[in-house]
Parts: sequence; C-alpha cells; structure tokens
Amino acid sequence: MAKEQKAFECIRLVERQNKPRTSGLTYARDLGMGMKSLEAVLESSAEYIDILKLASFVPRMQSKKLIMDKVELCRKHSVDVGLGGALLEIALLQGPHVVKDFLKEVRDVGITHLEVCRQSVIIPLSHLLDLIGIVKDMGIHVLAEVGVAYGITPDEEVYVDEVKLIGTMKKCMEAGAWKVLLESEGITESRHKKDYRWDVVSKVANSFNLDDVVFEADDRDVYTRYITNYGPEVNLFVDHSRVMHLECSRRGGWGKHAVINRVATFYGFERREG
Repeated sequence: MAKEQKAFECIRLVERQNKPRTSGLTYARDLGMGMKSLEAVLESSAEYIDILKLASFVPRMQSKKLIMDKVELCRKHSVDVGLGGALLEIALLQGPHVVKDFLKEVRDVGITHLEVCRQSVIIPLSHLLDLIGIVKDMGIHVLAEVGVAYGITPDEEVYVDEVKLIGTMKKCMEAGAWKVLLESEGITESRHKKDYRWDVVSKVANSFNLDDVVFEADDRDVYTRYITNYGPEVNLFVDHSRVMHLECSRRGGWGKHAVINRVATFYGFERREG
C-alpha cells in the first residue's frame, strides 16, 4: 500500500525506523477508551504507536466483545495490544487455576503482550521467573515490570536498592522476558523534581542493551530528558494523549524543549525513509 503523503513535506524530519520497529518503541496507555475514542487516536497517531496497553483493572470492567473489537481495530492499524499487570496479580492471589484461565483468555482475545510484575502481590522472585517462562511459552510477549516503589507520595523517603533492581531485571530477561519495563514511581514519579533519581536510570541504562528496556516517562520534561540522554530511539511508555508530542520530540521538532533542531539518527549511507 502506498505511503500516504504527509502535510508540509518540504520540512524534513529526523529519520526513524518504520514499523515493525526494533528500537524507539512507543508503548501507549489506554485507561478504558471506547471504540470511537480509540478510532480517533489511531486515525491521528497509529503510525507512532507500537503497542497499546490496556491498563489497570479497567479491562475487567469492559465487555469481552469490546476488548476483541479494540484488538482487531489496532491490528488493522499495525498496532499490537498489551495488557497491564494488575489483573495477572489478582489472578495470582486467586490461585493457579485462575492464572491458567486468565492467560488462556489473554491469548484467545488476541492480546500479544502482557506485563508480569509484583507491584502488590508478594511472591518469591523464583516464582515470578517461572511465570515469565509460562507466559512466554504460550506465545505471549512478556514485559517484566520492575520498580523501586509503589503507591508513594513525593514526601516519602524511598530506599533504592540498585543492585537488587538491576539484578531482578537481568533475571527477568534470562527467564524469557521480551523486554523489561522500568516503573517510574520513586524515580521520576511521585518525587519532587529536585529528587528525581536520574542516577538510577543511568545505572539501568548502562547495564542493558537499551533495546531491551522500556522506560516509563509520562511527564513531558521526563521523556524529553530520556531523548536528550539516550537519543530518539529509546523505548518509552507514555499515556496515549502524549504520543504525538513524544513523536515530535523524537524528531527534534518541539520548540519548547531542548531537543529542537538537535536530534539526529544515522542509519548508514543508504537513505531510509523516516
């Protein structure tokens, strides 16, 4: 299918990989959109969304038909669909048979990516790693979410065990996770800006191939800093309402921020369309 002409093509854009991308992924949160809202988002932004995340407990409150319709609509726009880890954690608390039924339904409705985490449930790491292997064996891509704090306020002190954090992320990758997702809470969320832990981000970034990590970065200044520090092809998780602004920042074209006219990519001497 011929590529649709963009407006104002006299203005050059920074080159980016076309979908399916291997880096520079945008993982976008959906907190319960209906079909009309999703259609509007995909009409404007589908080219820039790699995975739509059905987030929180919300999918349990919606009809199976709606979930399947959303998956099908996303598929038509070359957008994969993922599911946040909240429902899997609840299933874990309700027993192995519930986990089995839940994972089967995830696969049957066409969801291709699933977060595996222990934000609220208390289980041994070895059991979490076994679960990652089971989900992978079902043909579902695992995003292993790892963080330092959950449900905190900016004024709470947070102890960050960097060795444990990075070690857990590495073990999740070894167990078969497709990517690891660094939760922002306690690092660049629920903290005062002066207390952001960019030092922790740096240690994580230097411990992995960046293609294997997705960074939660919902605030504009935060994802712009990620682009400034690690380039436009860093994998980022944002709300669906941020997608277009994020892509503009990846292309170096948002005048308010430090990336304007500074972003570049280099794919060798054979020109690739961006």
